[in-house]
Amino acid sequence: MNLITANKNQRESQLVDPNCQAAPSLSNSNAVHCSQKKSNHKTSIHKISPSNWKAVSLLFFLIGLPAIPAVFIVALVLLGTGAIAEASGLINARYFELPAAILVHGVSGIVFFFSLPTQFSTRLRITRPKMHSVMGRLAVLSACVMAISGVWMHLVFSPTDLGARFISLVIVAIAICISFSTAIVLAMKKNIAAHKVWMTRAVAVTLAVVTPLFLELILSLFIDVSSPIGEVAVSVLHDYDRLIGLVLNLLVVEVLMAKKRFHLSVENMKCVTQFK
Repeated sequence: MNLITANKNQRESQLVDPNCQAAPSLSNSNAVHCSQKKSNHKTSIHKISPSNWKAVSLLFFLIGLPAIPAVFIVALVLLGTGAIAEASGLINARYFELPAAILVHGVSGIVFFFSLPTQFSTRLRITRPKMHSVMGRLAVLSACVMAISGVWMHLVFSPTDLGARFISLVIVAIAICISFSTAIVLAMKKNIAAHKVWMTRAVAVTLAVVTPLFLELILSLFIDVSSPIGEVAVSVLHDYDRLIGLVLNLLVVEVLMAKKRFHLSVENMKCVTQFK
């Protein structure tokens, strides 16, 4: 009689929620509760910030610092020197003589500007996965072209300057290509967790060319650039600004990701405690 009653209660519980299976023991019930809690937590995150707009906006701002001027430079080079005489005088005259490198670099930078930030939009990733995939491939391709064409530009417009600044540029370009290629390969292998980690690292590497802008601003605010110390600092920053930006960006990203992993491990420990 007790067995019949238990089976009846089990069928009734399944009718109440057809997506849940009846828990045969108290431990399984705790596990289901813990899983439901994590699922509800993820759902609440998407409801609070469905587009991850803060990260997307920040990336548009940071990448836009070099990308927006690139739009005007590319437009002026395409129009030619005589189109807008006053504006044309603001850019390097050799861009008009040897336009190939600057056009490739500028166009790839513009594509990168429009494609990369959207990769961190939660809404786009969930609601339009195909578009997310296409934009991701565009971001990776444009990043690699932009990195290689950056080295090409240096060789075209500064062929005699092959010192520390050029070596730093080559190292950053290689790091961009490796990090983005790794991210796209992991995505193709469906290893999404590792893909997200490497995309974050790739962005940090790419922004190594933007970080020096803020370093120069900080340097001018706190150090007299005309002083002996200031001159040394300016010289070091000029030669190694990209490498300094690369190290700083990766350090910040790794610390933030480690902090995130720590919080996730704490949440998992709570779930394990509840399970016990």
